[in-house]
Amino acid sequence: MTAGGRPASSLHITIVAANPFEFDSRFLRSATSLAADGHTVRILGWPGPGLPAEEELAPGVLLTRLDIDRRISSGLRPLPGRVRSAIARLLGLDPGATVLPPDAPRGADRLRHPLRRLLEMGATARGVAPGPVAVLAAAPETDVVPAHARRAGPGGRAAAPRLGGRFVYDVADYHTEAARLARMPWVIREVVRRRERRWAREASGFLAVSEPVADLVSRRWGVERPSVLLNCPPAWRPDEATPPVSDRIRTAAGIDAGRPIVLYQGGFSVDRGVEELVAAADEPALRDLAAVVFMGYGRLQGSVDRAAAARPGRVHVLPAVSPDELLEWTASADVSFVGQPPRTLNQRMNLPNKLFESLMAGVPVVVAKGNEQCRLVTAEKVGRCTDIDSPRAIAETLAELLETPPYEQERLRSHCRTVALTKYTWELNSGGLLDLYRRLATPPDSGDSP
Repeated sequence: MTAGGRPASSLHITIVAANPFEFDSRFLRSATSLAADGHTVRILGWPGPGLPAEEELAPGVLLTRLDIDRRISSGLRPLPGRVRSAIARLLGLDPGATVLPPDAPRGADRLRHPLRRLLEMGATARGVAPGPVAVLAAAPETDVVPAHARRAGPGGRAAAPRLGGRFVYDVADYHTEAARLARMPWVIREVVRRRERRWAREASGFLAVSEPVADLVSRRWGVERPSVLLNCPPAWRPDEATPPVSDRIRTAAGIDAGRPIVLYQGGFSVDRGVEELVAAADEPALRDLAAVVFMGYGRLQGSVDRAAAARPGRVHVLPAVSPDELLEWTASADVSFVGQPPRTLNQRMNLPNKLFESLMAGVPVVVAKGNEQCRLVTAEKVGRCTDIDSPRAIAETLAELLETPPYEQERLRSHCRTVALTKYTWELNSGGLLDLYRRLATPPDSGDSP
């Protein structure tokens, strides 16, 4: 380690991402910080419509989008293509589908749904992220391979030893207790858990998205406790004492001046609070009070678009924006609805980007009761917790914040921003990330000498 705290030697770091890397703010911030600390960083991700195959995201950070077969039916390889297509149709699945349909299975189709989910899991492990061969070909000079748990982990974990490198697990989500996998039969979840536990024990380091996730990972996997890396944005306009003012959302959505804005931003996915906020928009407490804006993308895009079409002037949909523009848009809102239901263990432990981004923009938040988000929001006094399963409770909680006197609203906005700037910036929370890679960059026999 040098006297200034930088690593004694530079690492070649190859980040394996299970997405097109268009909106992955956590890995982007990590890559930028590691490059600024003296390392060379390459990111491998999916292709995407209109996205270049290669681009430089920041000095020392090169993104390569690899040609990856993301079809769920690819989980049936090495069967011939026609056989894979026939089996997919028997399971009620389009052979070209890359995601399962968002609608809940009905009737006899409920018998086929677990098989579709198993096939999707197999495709995830084999094809939706760069595999070891692709990593080897694209980044032959690699010392460390970080990957998000489970989805991108297999390819990175398998590639690291072949490259003579090491593997770092970034547990941004505890996947075996998240989303649809958490609802699979116990036997299937246990198989995945054991497989992931074996992978984890091969890792040279760990990061976790929250304190509860770090505790759980250490306990369940029997590994060193991960460094906690919160999903905080970099300090935004830190020299401005008052919350920044913006009309981006109001202008883009055509919302009347003076009408309060409730913002949901992020992924349009099941169990993120999307359906619950749509239902709350029809409740008397919120119906004529505010405009509800959904800004993002995802599997529920069609559902959100239909909700907006059926509620003109009350519900609006805007596309996702790049991470470097996001806070300017978020600052347009009066309240941010984070609202992640605590229906899985992962949801109860997680602290998502949008929570900290809202606070940085000076926007108070409404979150669900019964999770780590509610604990933080209550402790920091930056919003309200609500019963996420009651549209009426959601509407009344949002209205409570929107109908407070203007001076109280400004006081709360200022408090949110102060809390963010003094506690929840990337700069204040990324020390564990840098320390981990500095340790990995230090030759074994060099000790701590400068």
